[in-house]
Amino acid sequence: MKISVVGCGKVGSAVAYTALLKGLTDDIVLVDASCDKARGEALDILQCRAFAPQAKVRQGEMPDTAGSDIVIITAGIPRKADEPRVLLLSRNAALIGDIARKAVQYSPNCILFMITNPLDVMTQLAFKVSGLPRERVIGMGTVLDTSRYRSCLARDFGADARDIDAYVIGEHGETMVPVTTGINVRGIPLEQWPGFCPETLERTVKEVIAASGQVIALKGGTVFAPAASACAVLEALVRDSNAVLPVCTFQEDLGVCVSLPTIVNRAGAKQVLSLPISADEASRFAKSVDNIRTYVKDLAEYL
Repeated sequence: MKISVVGCGKVGSAVAYTALLKGLTDDIVLVDASCDKARGEALDILQCRAFAPQAKVRQGEMPDTAGSDIVIITAGIPRKADEPRVLLLSRNAALIGDIARKAVQYSPNCILFMITNPLDVMTQLAFKVSGLPRERVIGMGTVLDTSRYRSCLARDFGADARDIDAYVIGEHGETMVPVTTGINVRGIPLEQWPGFCPETLERTVKEVIAASGQVIALKGGTVFAPAASACAVLEALVRDSNAVLPVCTFQEDLGVCVSLPTIVNRAGAKQVLSLPISADEASRFAKSVDNIRTYVKDLAEYL
């Protein structure tokens, strides 16, 4: 399994490192505009192999990604704490379009896995310019937001985050929709969980929406949660596990790339599943989709 990571900033390097530790690949190529940065990250990861699953790890250029099974694109300019993700569109669109085209040129059978923000729009750009089928262009989407949601719910209600069934859908951005309908802990409705409080749930939802900005303001960027979330998707792809994850893919009926619970396996993002939601949540999801549409219109010059 050959995985190439294009963009060796904090998130890209953390994804590569986490993928190695989880034994998801035996061949990692790191590509960055700064060859020294990519080489340094490759050497740092390589030097932990005495205590990790074995894999080749090396710095390369785009031609070195040839034959990749998965190409992860994390390149781009990160956002600041007070910036909405969509402000990154003009900064990152031309770069991402070029990388996606080259990735498919060298690895026509790959799966493109998008992490660059604004995530939904960049996934749509990669889908349009790559020519790949929709199931092979996947954005991390609200997998990260869902991880934050479950983690905060676990903290606030005294449960194991791995036992919580809850999703965030829609845009990976300010209009995301943390779904409160149907949350359960190993089949037990959250409303029946000891100590459940509607006001606490409402506060948790607000915290999840603001979570990224809070971390960026405190430490300059989000790293560990994005890496763990990205590797949850990678693991589903590599292990062919049919995991249900709210990845971002192109939804033909909506005309945009947006996150919904989806079966993910070695073939990519397969069947999108129907998630029971309330009328209010459906309305908020529709507004989230409309928000993505607004920014997708600005992609024309980059296609």
